[in-house]
Amino acid sequence: MRGYPRRLILIIGIVVFVFFCTRLLVGRLVLPLADDEAPSSSSTHGPQRLAENLSALVARAYVPGMYMRGEKPKNNTGCAWKYGLPNIFYYPVDKLHFTPQGGEDGPYRVLPFIIRSSESELTPRLTFCTHATADLVYNIVEIVKRWEGPVSLAVFSPSRDAALAVRLLDRACRCLPEMRKLSVHLIFPANRIPIIASDYYLPEDGDCAALDLQWERLESVAERRDQGVTYPINVARNVAKTLAMTTRVLVADIELLPSDKLASGFFKMINGQPPNKGLAFVVPVFEIEETQQPPKNKRELMAAINKDLAVYFHKYMCIHCQRFPGITKWMLRPDPGRVRPLIVTRREYPHHRWEPVFIGTQDDPLYNENMTWEGRQEKMSQMLEMCLMNYHLIILDGAFLVHTPGIKRKTYQLNPSKSTFERTQEVLNAQIYQSITQNLLKQYPINRKCRQ
Repeated sequence: MRGYPRRLILIIGIVVFVFFCTRLLVGRLVLPLADDEAPSSSSTHGPQRLAENLSALVARAYVPGMYMRGEKPKNNTGCAWKYGLPNIFYYPVDKLHFTPQGGEDGPYRVLPFIIRSSESELTPRLTFCTHATADLVYNIVEIVKRWEGPVSLAVFSPSRDAALAVRLLDRACRCLPEMRKLSVHLIFPANRIPIIASDYYLPEDGDCAALDLQWERLESVAERRDQGVTYPINVARNVAKTLAMTTRVLVADIELLPSDKLASGFFKMINGQPPNKGLAFVVPVFEIEETQQPPKNKRELMAAINKDLAVYFHKYMCIHCQRFPGITKWMLRPDPGRVRPLIVTRREYPHHRWEPVFIGTQDDPLYNENMTWEGRQEKMSQMLEMCLMNYHLIILDGAFLVHTPGIKRKTYQLNPSKSTFERTQEVLNAQIYQSITQNLLKQYPINRKCRQ
């Protein structure tokens, strides 16, 4: 009998533990999905789903194009469309390009300049090179609003995704004069050519916020996921970069907004100096809670950081990926009111897992096109090559990029099939990276600080 109380306490403890774990699991199960975790395509149809999606978009502090809500699109477009777009779509096969690395045997094709910037001499002569899947295309209205120079956009548009991309671009071109800065290129698998049905061009009643079109992103994401179509993010980066109309480029994701006057501030800093081979200028990247408006200058950014409303990019997802050398010094210094150099560094140990975003040139190493977005760490091979080439990296102060919307955090995985799919892609990326590494180590002189 003396052991009975102990057994009773043990049983009660187990019950309490199981109850707590169950509550925790249930609590996680009812969390709203992150932006990149769209529901299956079967759940995205119907008026009720449309209303829910629109309501979710409107509730955010930041939605691309929301500053134009209530404005009606003009009848004329501010963009220089090609190939009959946006009204019809026809292109000769000889207009298709191969990707910068893939060549004739590569799995992807490029249709360049479906929109060509109407300002070929736009200044500053620094191109914001970005990329998107069709569902994220409307983020471009925020980029062209903030960026002073030309913009080059590569859109992944397999099959019916092309139609959504064109509709979003057409809406933006009829709403925003700054779209004249933009050049657009389509990329797609050779066996999934863009499809735009003749009855797709119907009169639309939406306004310049394009909420009536942006909700369709969920269907687009779900369809690609169901079909196992991976996003060739490095193909898109290379296309946007190589088709830029300036030598100097900043290659950044479409959800990264530049701080005010970044381009003109950069040119004031370099004071007419030509590009220097082996030199790149790092633009620090941060992210802010989706309840907050994206900051436009360092003063606004630091105010958000001091309130724990902003952090450096991927702090909770990949602690080393964007934690740049000199970050503490950067944060302690007040807003200089201009772009200026902070420190000079290299991508060497202990920063060998760092994936900086930088202002460079079209001659910098390409991104490896065999690595997909789903497999993660897809920029590592480029950074290893730049390290082996002895690149110097200048960290910029008074300039930054901010990710929108929201701070990314690791969440409980609800979809086992998606987990398996992503794990498979991560293994493939790792294998590809190891192969690339061996080739690079044979190609360049040994530098033991350039770790994998």
